[in-house]
Amino acid sequence: MTTIMKKLLSSLNLTAFNLTTLTLISIFISQPVMAAGKIKCWRNNEGTRECGTYVPPEYSQKRTEERDQSGRVINVEKRAKTEAELAEIARQEELKKIEDARRAEQKKKDDILLKTFSTERDINMLRDSKINVIEGILTVTNSNNKALMKKLEIMQKQAANAERRGQKAPENIVSDIKAIEERLKNNMASIKEKRNEQQDICNTFAKDLQHFRQLKGQSAKPQKGKAENEANPTTASKICNTSEDNKVTEDNKPATTVKK
Repeated sequence: MTTIMKKLLSSLNLTAFNLTTLTLISIFISQPVMAAGKIKCWRNNEGTRECGTYVPPEYSQKRTEERDQSGRVINVEKRAKTEAELAEIARQEELKKIEDARRAEQKKKDDILLKTFSTERDINMLRDSKINVIEGILTVTNSNNKALMKKLEIMQKQAANAERRGQKAPENIVSDIKAIEERLKNNMASIKEKRNEQQDICNTFAKDLQHFRQLKGQSAKPQKGKAENEANPTTASKICNTSEDNKVTEDNKPATTVKK
């Protein structure tokens, strides 16, 4: 027995003399010219380990071990991934791209937030200015509604008086009544839309303020001048506080039981 064979046998577990050992020995005996080369081992479809100087094509996608002339494993080639595994890898990579893009976008927003505002007061001032612009529009709309209501009341009386006299209300009065009612309807819808817009502004700036504190490493502690602001709240502060109170009330409202 050659020195190479002795090394091979000693490197293998002779107490568990198996097909791998027999295969390796037979390869070295039958092909001595390859003794100085490398042997590859794999498992067939039945799970039995086989070895040879090359891997058969039908097992080329399986895990293979490469051994040197002493029988020591010097390299391992992992099995090829299945289509399902490749699809999952692609899915995970796509999710990572999405998350990386989200983080980059958030970093951009954070930088803008810190560059735009130096203090919490700056955030509240911009919020108040936006709220006040809308509040001005609502003031004008409400004033117009009052004038329209007075005009509508006068025209409705005129129409009623005509009917009491047994006459048909003039067409121009009827037409004007319908036009005023339509304007009032549109104005009320506009008011509701503007109030919702104010609430959206309050919610947006509340989130910005909270995030600003997080970025600055600050807690929601009262700042200089805040006590005075709470004692004399601005119109915008009242609107936003009312919106928040309504939200809390809505969130705490007990569930309604529907009887069937």
